[in-house]
Amino acid sequence: MRIKSIVINCLVFGVLGTPILAIAQLLNADHFQSSSLVSSEIAHKQLKKIYLTSGNRRTFHCGCMFDKLKQVFPNLCSDGPVPSKAEPKTLIWASLMPPNIFAKSLKCWNKNLCARPDRKIIKGSQCCSEVSPKFKKMESDMHNIFPMIEEPVIPVETSNFSGLWEYRYCKKEGTLRKEISGNASRAYLYMSFQYKIPLEKGLENSLRTWHLEDPPDEWEEKRNDLIEVVQGNRNPFIDQPELVERVRDF
Repeated sequence: MRIKSIVINCLVFGVLGTPILAIAQLLNADHFQSSSLVSSEIAHKQLKKIYLTSGNRRTFHCGCMFDKLKQVFPNLCSDGPVPSKAEPKTLIWASLMPPNIFAKSLKCWNKNLCARPDRKIIKGSQCCSEVSPKFKKMESDMHNIFPMIEEPVIPVETSNFSGLWEYRYCKKEGTLRKEISGNASRAYLYMSFQYKIPLEKGLENSLRTWHLEDPPDEWEEKRNDLIEVVQGNRNPFIDQPELVERVRDF
């Protein structure tokens, strides 16, 4: 993995540390194929099957073990420390880039488009799921969905990443565990480029750094292969990490 990281850095900065100008050419959107899924329910079922049949039964953020009954065991997480008497938690499949990020420019997210006859206001994800085909496609994109521990209360979506509540069960290093920072960055940058979602500059810089420091691992590459079988497209930033440097501004 270290060799791959060195190669990526050489491609970006050149052997003597001088940026290679040719790498700054714009990335052709033809590298990105469209997902065929428009159902988050199907996406979650297929991902559960992928993880269980592959023997990868750990949540994304803290690597906590889970079983086929959607039980997560917080006393079996990577890196500790862990609670001494932790009851099993519930597994969910959640979008790493949360809806408040990828849907914030949609009319269904910002305007009252789903009012009921009884004047009940339906907004946010529920409204967009009903009226926006684009939201349905983004919400069901398996490249952005990961297994996480369910929060005990309805979360206030203010974070750039879903599931950060889980870090109470493992050592937190910065915003994300170092071992999954690259995986998170490539999922995030994929969503940004695929669906034309602008990123705040500070976040973009962090994602680029994590992408270089934590190159694709064996599971990330296998996951990419298995997702393609289901929804018909890949995350090119996993296949060709150097493509990130061909995007001047996400």
